[in-house]
Amino acid sequence: MTKQPSNRPTFQSSSHPIIIRWALLGGLLLAAIGASFAPWVSRPPAALVLTAPDLAEFVKFLPEVRNGSLRVHRLFFLLPLFVATFSLPLIVASRRLAYPRWARWPVLILVIPLALTLLPPIWSPTVLLSPEFRLQTAACLLCLGLVVVSRWLRDIPTRPLLLVFLTLVSLAAPALALWQFSTAREAIARAYASSIVPGWGMWLTLVGFGLFILSALLIAKKR
Repeated sequence: MTKQPSNRPTFQSSSHPIIIRWALLGGLLLAAIGASFAPWVSRPPAALVLTAPDLAEFVKFLPEVRNGSLRVHRLFFLLPLFVATFSLPLIVASRRLAYPRWARWPVLILVIPLALTLLPPIWSPTVLLSPEFRLQTAACLLCLGLVVVSRWLRDIPTRPLLLVFLTLVSLAAPALALWQFSTAREAIARAYASSIVPGWGMWLTLVGFGLFILSALLIAKKR
């Protein structure tokens, strides 16, 4: 009996060049790391180093924010992390992009701590469901839900709507976060009693999203 060839797409059979597919995923991973665990405010000692999620909490306690003279949208600091964490399950699960299993599962597992980083430092049902943190809780649950249903996301089209949409969102998220950083920078410097330097996490976030956007546009343009 002649064995029928399988129609299931494989990593080698994908129509997208290997380097573009890996650049797409690598860019998102870099952006996620830069927006979650890497410093956005770099200043010794280590206790004064702030990540983007740290900034989302720290700016609430600035005197200028508390007295109303400075308006800061603190959740904008979490937007790059949310966009990267939301996008990773959609991208890595795509059958058309055909990432191998050894790449899919570690990425999906990584989404879990990334999603939890969207939550406030103190966890309790009362805190998580309070008006202040309700949106962060919903964002975390949405990203975790995508991990749970990732096996049913395999056939979501990657061209052109999904990638174009994610590209546009990926442009807006770091731009809004940088805008808020610029808005709060002088107030943070006054709180630190010295000038502050943007940390490498901010630059890593920008490089990661830039790589993702370029790769996404190349994939969306194909065909």
